[in-house]
Amino acid sequence: MNKILVVAVREYIETVKTKTFLVSSILLPMLMILLIFGTEKIGKLAEKQIVKTRAIALVDHTGVVTSALQARVAAYNRQHPQRKLAFEPVAPAKADLDALRADVRAGKLYAYLVIPADVLAPPPEDAPPASAPAAGSLPGTPATAPAGPACELGRKDSTLEIQMALQKMLDETIARLRFERHRPPIDYDLVRRLETPVNLREVDVRSGQDTSGSELIRFMTPFAFMFLLFMGTMTISQGLLTSVIEEKSSRVVEVLLSAISPTQMMAGKILGMVGVGATLMLIWGAVGYGGAESRGMGYLVTPYRLTFVVLYFIPGFLLFSAFLAAVGAACNTLKEAQSMAAPLTLLTIVPMMLWWQISQNPNGILSVVLSYIPPITPFVMILRVCADPETPMVQIVSTLAILWLAVVAVIWLAGKVFRVGVLMYGKQPSFKELLRWLRYA
Repeated sequence: MNKILVVAVREYIETVKTKTFLVSSILLPMLMILLIFGTEKIGKLAEKQIVKTRAIALVDHTGVVTSALQARVAAYNRQHPQRKLAFEPVAPAKADLDALRADVRAGKLYAYLVIPADVLAPPPEDAPPASAPAAGSLPGTPATAPAGPACELGRKDSTLEIQMALQKMLDETIARLRFERHRPPIDYDLVRRLETPVNLREVDVRSGQDTSGSELIRFMTPFAFMFLLFMGTMTISQGLLTSVIEEKSSRVVEVLLSAISPTQMMAGKILGMVGVGATLMLIWGAVGYGGAESRGMGYLVTPYRLTFVVLYFIPGFLLFSAFLAAVGAACNTLKEAQSMAAPLTLLTIVPMMLWWQISQNPNGILSVVLSYIPPITPFVMILRVCADPETPMVQIVSTLAILWLAVVAVIWLAGKVFRVGVLMYGKQPSFKELLRWLRYA
């Protein structure tokens, strides 16, 4: 046991002295602090930047929308004097869409907007509401496009602010004109006041703190916890892979094995890397918690969530470390090791790709099934626990049990590969050779 601790301490000290660890533990938290405290200031500076007036060619087939839109854009320009818009009416008879598109591509125009003649007609009664959210879509995303004829907007960039501003101008202008043309006329301003959204104040059920206005941050919290776990696990475990290959290629491992057994060496390396990972997670977690507290969002970083980060980080890190230690022992170069570890790396990307579906439906069949696949269990379960604190305890206990069983099995198999492969040189072993090593070790 003393020899294992000696190897673990050496591995820990050698890792924390590297530039990579210093960058991860110092520069990355500094970047996080800059993003937390500097985003708002940067946004304000960006708003003060003066942008050349954006010219938009307007082809109005109704003949009445142009004047109303001009009034809307004048109000917009008063509110945004640094980012003005300007509509340039084009007679429908002289409008050539190909020429307008060419002007936009050449930069003579920022965009062009075509308004069809029948846009003022009311939508059919059976048209689906445009505001109904689609399953699996982001908040505020309509399920279907609004019914009725479509206006055409052509532009080169994809600035969301301009698109939303033009959409709002069109919505309000067309709606007001439809109300004015209705018989008998309807008071549009009264309808708008009657449709004023209800003020909904959200509170945290644990602290009673007002959480209104932080919906997006609360929405991203499960992903933030999963990403923290992912970075802590993958970044440090990859360091173990590199360490084993370097010591093997430089023949340092032969000197070490004259004093300790391969099993003790592997155990010490993994234990040392667990300490490195825990240190890094502690630093990142402290910075994240401090940032959340400074913004009045400390309620998002609860002891309940942090407890499960620790519970799933330790076995998840041991699982990845044991696998990569075996890969490093079996290979001679980093390129070979990365090729052999590629399947596991690709598998870990699955929770990253499905985080939206998992966090929005944490107790669905997909989420539950993925929770019982050991390599990705920690990431999936952190998503589920952060999204729904009422995740069934039986599933938490069973996934932890399966994860620890997988850790024991992988460490046992990795130990066999490590004992044989750490002193093997030459070409990369095939799958059959790895099986032979497992039988002989």
